[in-house]
Amino acid sequence: MDYIKSCGFIAFKQENNENYYLIIKSINGDVGFPKGHTEVGESEIVTAIRELKEETNVEVEVIHNFREQIEYPLKRIPQTIKQSVYFLGRCISDEIVCQASEIKEARFLSYNDAISVLTFEETKRILSDAERFIRNSIF
Repeated sequence: MDYIKSCGFIAFKQENNENYYLIIKSINGDVGFPKGHTEVGESEIVTAIRELKEETNVEVEVIHNFREQIEYPLKRIPQTIKQSVYFLGRCISDEIVCQASEIKEARFLSYNDAISVLTFEETKRILSDAERFIRNSIF
């Protein structure tokens, strides 16, 4: 079995006591979080920071002690498992500029709106975990 790893962020900002999450729509139509493949010698967190900036122009302060990973078989590549690792980050810049070659659209949505548009159940679960983590943390 072969493995392909991508890393990304659940990036959020807070306004009026509500969390807003950066949600992307990729060129293939899937709605999720910014993420991308690791490069040789690159750590997971460095990959996530780089991909977030490349895909959306957004920068974050990393919230430590939050790391979620999902795995699933890739239908287009037999015998290959995709590992997607997500970190949590509070936005320090939120001016979105989409990388046109990969991202159709990116925007900040409230938790309820984000949950309703995410494509995959696993990313919905991760968003729920992130929302719970933020609400139970003191930054």
